[in-house]
Amino acid sequence: MRIYYSGPDALVNQERFVWRTSSPRSFVVRELQNAVLVRCNVPDRRSNPALLIALLSTALAVASWLLVSPVVGAAIGFVAVLTAAGAMVTQPRRTRYEWQVRATYLGAHVTVYASVDQRVFNQVARALRRAIEDARPSRADHGLAAA
Repeated sequence: MRIYYSGPDALVNQERFVWRTSSPRSFVVRELQNAVLVRCNVPDRRSNPALLIALLSTALAVASWLLVSPVVGAAIGFVAVLTAAGAMVTQPRRTRYEWQVRATYLGAHVTVYASVDQRVFNQVARALRRAIEDARPSRADHGLAAA
């Protein structure tokens, strides 16, 4: 059996495409139709340092307001707001993309594979493309008879 790609997240051979996730998905290559590559924006769930700075400095301002005096609390609160605003302005915007292979499988539209790593995605997509092309019937299979 010919293997086009074998990695920790996917396996592509001449008969099957297996997406190795927490609940693995398996597709018969001959049944995949209209496969397209799609790039999607995904929310960036990584920690936001500006938000962390704002929360810590607000907690410090409230504690100093209650424990020391309202004047000290107000001063620390003012510095906290300036620090948080500066952190938010200077923080670069993060845009994450997820690349997906979508196809029609047994009459249903499905996401066959998805990854945020573009290099790995391209390798898997190329392997799947080759497997689909090799699974197509050749011209010799059309039942033409030669005399």
